[in-house]
Amino acid sequence: MYSTLTSSLILLAAVMHAPFAADERAAFVTTLGRDTVAFESFTRTASRVEGEIMVRIPGTVLCHYVLELAGDGAVTRFTFDMKPLGAPNLPPRHVIVELTADSIFADVDSAGHREKTRRAVAKGAFPQFMAGFGDSYGLYSSLGVYEALIHHLVTGTDTVSVPSINMTTGHAVPRQFLRRSPTLVDADFFKIAWTHLALDASGQILSADGSQTTEKVQSHRVDYFDVAQAAKPFAALDKAGKGLGLASPNVIAKGSVGGEAVIVSYGSPRRRNRTILGALIPLDTVWRTGANAATVIVFDKALVIGTTTFAAGSYSLWTFPKKDGSVDLIVNSQHGQYGTDYDGSHDIVRIPMKVGTLTQPQESFAIAIANNELSISWDSFVWTVPIALK
Repeated sequence: MYSTLTSSLILLAAVMHAPFAADERAAFVTTLGRDTVAFESFTRTASRVEGEIMVRIPGTVLCHYVLELAGDGAVTRFTFDMKPLGAPNLPPRHVIVELTADSIFADVDSAGHREKTRRAVAKGAFPQFMAGFGDSYGLYSSLGVYEALIHHLVTGTDTVSVPSINMTTGHAVPRQFLRRSPTLVDADFFKIAWTHLALDASGQILSADGSQTTEKVQSHRVDYFDVAQAAKPFAALDKAGKGLGLASPNVIAKGSVGGEAVIVSYGSPRRRNRTILGALIPLDTVWRTGANAATVIVFDKALVIGTTTFAAGSYSLWTFPKKDGSVDLIVNSQHGQYGTDYDGSHDIVRIPMKVGTLTQPQESFAIAIANNELSISWDSFVWTVPIALK
């Protein structure tokens, strides 16, 4: 996608650092369709970045971080605290990490379970926080931290691999950042997509576009506000059972064909006032048909789907919606993989589906087995295919 990845990689400490902008205070609001899913506020000086992040999925979690910076902008020490306010199944966490030229010393306390480690790390390591839990692990990345990091990137169009230290664990993994222009930087999203960061002339992040990622979130810069205070009503909603919950809950749909059980497991994303077909669901491209892990169908007796016979077993299901309005169901012999790991070499068949329209928009994506049909429905569409015992 990008032609000149500099895998010889300019180590960040050797890069000519852009001067820090004036001391600043700012905040970011992150949305997923109609829903606000994260807040971040931060202050930054030449020697320190401090911020608070609230994440609402699956329940409200408040995080606080402090980065201590050397004169060249490199991080020498950071602390991170996570406090679940409306997510009782998540433990609180306190992390302290010291960075030297070639090592990191991490002290991680998770609900009283303490682990101290020392790890070698490449020069130029920088902490990063990718927030979210469970299947929404990549829901939000700290833009206050990204902004400090961007001052380490080369000024020309180039790709830099950063030894990124996970602020919640102290572990380091490489991540790539591509400066496409003075005002646009792309951040690697699990090596499957890019988050597009729009900057102003001084290097301050104005927005983050995650539409190409699996999370589909949008972030925008706003005036500084008290995130901890703003988190309180959302935590109250969680405790009242009115929080957002999981972004795309996992569903096990059970049906019967000729008296034999058929089970489909899938992740169910929500519409959230977004345009679905042709936007969230791409056209003329294989779609994962749900969220999270790949959608799987399981049956113990041979079935006929469309006109194709399948032996008893487990298969993954995918779809191929087309610009002409037609849709193919793809049955693939692989199963158990994540929904972004489609491998067409394992396709068994593509089956044309009947395309229909729902009378009312449907908020939750759904798959069902009923009346000798397999149906896939969401928003205003319903796609069906006959299913019967062999």
